[in-house]
Amino acid sequence: MKRRAYNLRRIPLCAVLLSLLQFFSCSIINEDRSDCPDCRTPLRIHLCYDYNTQRANMFSNHVEEATIYVVDDATGLVVESMTTGNDVKNQPLRNPTFAFNVEGLVAGRYRLYATGRSAADAAFNIEEPSIGESIDKLQFELPADTAGNVPALRLDTIWTALRPIIVDVPEDEATEATIPLMRLTNDLSVTVFRRDKPADNDHKRYDVSVISPFVGHSSKMTYHPFAQWTTEATTDNVITERNAHYDLSLGRFVNHDDARYNPRLVIRNREDDTEVVNIDLCYYLALARNAFEIQHYDIQEYLDREYNYRIDFGLEGNHWKTVAIYIDVLSWSLRIQNGKI
Repeated sequence: MKRRAYNLRRIPLCAVLLSLLQFFSCSIINEDRSDCPDCRTPLRIHLCYDYNTQRANMFSNHVEEATIYVVDDATGLVVESMTTGNDVKNQPLRNPTFAFNVEGLVAGRYRLYATGRSAADAAFNIEEPSIGESIDKLQFELPADTAGNVPALRLDTIWTALRPIIVDVPEDEATEATIPLMRLTNDLSVTVFRRDKPADNDHKRYDVSVISPFVGHSSKMTYHPFAQWTTEATTDNVITERNAHYDLSLGRFVNHDDARYNPRLVIRNREDDTEVVNIDLCYYLALARNAFEIQHYDIQEYLDREYNYRIDFGLEGNHWKTVAIYIDVLSWSLRIQNGKI
């Protein structure tokens, strides 16, 4: 049975970083030297993950396994691929100077692609092209059942090239290039507390999910928390407040012109099957981009740069009265009053 593929968009940004190194000589004197292994030139490929709100290269701290693809620009076929990963004894990706060394390329124009991952409980299924196959075969598939339910587990963290990098490899000269990466998965923490009855609360009371896209699309996915728990505050050994917490691992947020196609956060009260929260997740999370006002992020760029979200709901009965959106790294928060209720 053919599996449903999770196709990834790439956003054009970031230029190719090229530098010429030492000159390579060859003892064979011919005009056409494409068949001479000693005359073919090396390509050194660096990977960079600074497409984040901190605007810092966090590749060596975050990525556990990386794969690069060298593609013939004229045909779109893979001519070389390499994979390197960290393990207990050897962690090459932790080295800030790490790079892939591709030997034996014939002079010409190539497109460079890359993927990265950080292993977790629920791995993406990645269909990878072999040498000689089209790069279009590269696809990611969420580990979902036939109904589109993603396992209630922490997903693999996935990165892909922000865009393919074009590099011209000259004859007899070593070449360097850098592929910028973009993260394609997100972490979302949700807290639910009662404003009217702070001590009357429990994580078992609510069913929390993210549905993406919400309507009108055959590949709808439903995500569930991989962790949920209740915290308590006490005064003189009396419980004064109980808060429900949920952690979800999600795919990329895509903001559509038609908001009905945006992912939605839905919270239901299990006791009476009442819908407590149903919001456009892209809209509310993107409000936090005001914390980075100087960068002038639009909604989609902010959603692609940020990856660790926190949102808290204050309830009265079965209605949410307030929502607070946090940027922990900046100690910044935005509190919104629900004026419709």
